[in-house]
Amino acid sequence: MTHHDAMAPAPQFGSWQDAEELRKWSFARRTPQQRLDWLVQALSIAYGSGALKPPGPPAKGPQG
Repeated sequence: MTHHDAMAPAPQFGSWQDAEELRKWSFARRTPQQRLDWLVQALSIAYGSGALKPPGPPAKGPQG
């Protein structure tokens, strides 16, 4: 992605490639903290809906 590409968003309609370029452009404009906040929110939704099981204590082996 060139500097010029990073300054202007990709078209918001069109092909699959347009959508991918818009996603990359949007992601590049986020700070690391915004990216982490998004991930935490996505995991909270996944845990709340039952799509993922929350992490639990490590499983004990046969000798534990």
